[in-house]
Parts: sequence; structure tokens; C-alpha cells
Amino acid sequence: MVTIRDIAQAAGVSPSTVSRALNDSPLLPDGTKSRIREIARELGYERNELALGLVKGVSRVLGLVVPDIGNPFFGEIARGVSNTAHNSGYSVVLCNTEGDRERERVYATLLRRRRVDGLVLASVKMDDPYVLELARSQTPYVLVSRLSRFVDAPFVVVDDREGGRLAVEHLVRLGHTRIGFIGGPSDVQSSNDRMEACREVLDDHRIDIDETWLRSAEFTQQAGHEAGLEILSGPTRPSALFAANDMIALGVMQAADELGVTIPAELSLVGFNDIAYAAFPRIQLTTVAQPTYDMGCIAAEYLLAVTQHGRKRKLRKFLEPRLVVRNTTAPPGTTSSGTQQTQPRAKRGLRSKKGR
Repeated sequence: MVTIRDIAQAAGVSPSTVSRALNDSPLLPDGTKSRIREIARELGYERNELALGLVKGVSRVLGLVVPDIGNPFFGEIARGVSNTAHNSGYSVVLCNTEGDRERERVYATLLRRRRVDGLVLASVKMDDPYVLELARSQTPYVLVSRLSRFVDAPFVVVDDREGGRLAVEHLVRLGHTRIGFIGGPSDVQSSNDRMEACREVLDDHRIDIDETWLRSAEFTQQAGHEAGLEILSGPTRPSALFAANDMIALGVMQAADELGVTIPAELSLVGFNDIAYAAFPRIQLTTVAQPTYDMGCIAAEYLLAVTQHGRKRKLRKFLEPRLVVRNTTAPPGTTSSGTQQTQPRAKRGLRSKKGR
């Protein structure tokens, strides 16, 4: 390995002069710095960024923890974080937890010990106690698309309750009264907010809720497929479903296809997130869009402001969702030609007060 002493010997200068040249010291003439850097390049010298970071107290590295990098939603967050960091001369270390809480804790601890300058956590559930540990540490962090009940943590999220209202109001305006919901894990605040919004809208319109059409699942296509099969195979089925994210919605589409349930003639479907797949010609999913890329950018900008400028005020950012209407929603009983057909009304369930 080439050292500073090797460069000094080749350049005929002292090691301290080489160090000043490599660190762009104003004490050296530009010509001297250029000559020493050229010699360093020719010799194949590589700086020890970790050691340099320990000396300066910065690593110029951000850590990003996500639960499922295969989900395009988290891919967009990662892209926003990475691009923003890169533009400021920072790198990003990505850790994928596969939704495992213990792995999440281990990765967050590991990144802190490696002295990253900040952490972006997109996989924090409400009851994760290690967030309290993180809050007590000196490492800046920010939650993305998640909130914590343990600590007053900095965050950037979409207004999930408003997004849920947009989705269900759309279905009600189309004339649906038999509406179901497939949410994410019960310990994730965003899913709970979307569920509560669904209940509130139906209550506002005095529409009964059949509890057999309500499910909690993981935010995956497989979980959506399983929940979709259960709901659509029941003695009565809804005319519309609101899925807490697009991956669940894709699973429901798969289940409907297997059961011969036509979308949107027999089942209207709304997702949440507006991932790239949602706009594919053969999918054309109606969904609630959130500015996912912007969320990653805002999170990274916050950490850079803390690291570089000592920002003290915590980030509390709510972004606005918007409804994107495509081909998976229509009035109940609508045929592929756009006309409506008479359809027997399924028996409504009893109005539920649970969770209101």
C-alpha cells in the first residue's frame, strides 16, 4: 500500500508537505499541490477516508435502513436520499432488513458504531424501543414514512389520513356501499391512519362496515394475494377494496384474476403510493400518490443541515397526497364497455364501532 512517506520520497518533500497538498492547504502554492497530487495518482495512492473522518469528526456517509428494497416505494426513497447525498459529496450505506425488527436494530447500531454522519430510517414501527436508544445517542437521524410513539423524533411523512379519505371518498362517489380495506401491519402508524380514514368516511356517509372485509397484512404482494383470496372467496364480497399500499393491491389483482372476479366490473380497487408498476398498461391501478422521491430528498437535506450547519430545529414535515384515477375503479356493476349492469346487492354487515 502506497503511503504518504512514499509520495514524499518521490516528490522530494517532507511527509507534512504531502499531507498539506492532499488536504488542499492554503499554505502551499497551487503548483506544488498539483505536482504532489499528480505523483500520488501515478503511485496509486488511496486516502484512508475512515481515518480522515475520525480526525475531522465526520465520515461524509449517511446510513439508510429500509424494510424491503424490492418494494419500489422504498427504492424511490433510496434514490432521493442517494442523489441528495451525492450532490453534497456524501455517500450512502443501504441496509435492507426484510421487515425483521431485530435485524433493523442490529443495522442501526452497526451504522452508529461505524460513525455515519446521520441515519435515515424508513422501517421504524411504532413500538421499536431502539428508537429511544437512538434519540439518546449523538447520531442525527430522521424517520421517513413512519412515526414513533416513544420519542419526539424528526420525521417526513405523507398525510396518511388525508390519503385514506381521498381513496374511500372516490369509491363512495362512484356509488360503492360495499367497501373493504386491507391494511398493513397493525403496529405501523401509516396503516392505522389509512384504516381510520376509511372508517371515518364510511361513517360520514352512513355506510355499514362488514368486518369480514377488513384485514391487516404485510406490505407485500404475497400478503395482498392471500388477503384478497380470503375476502373474495367469502359468502359475500365487497364491490370495492382499498389497499393500504400498491404491493397489496397487486396481490389483490392476482387473487381476483385467479377467482374470475373482473376488475373493475365486479371489483373496484384503489392502492396507495403510486409506484411505477401502477401505471403499467396492463395494470393501470387507481391509487393515492405520495411524493416518495421528495421524501428521501427532504430527509437527506435535513441530515446534511444538521451535520454541516448544526441545525437544531427538528424536522416535522407532512406532505400532501393526491388521487390518481386509472382503470381499476368504476361505478358498481360497470361492464368493460363502460355501461352499468344490474347487480344484486350483497347483504350488508352490521355497523361496527370498533376503532372509531
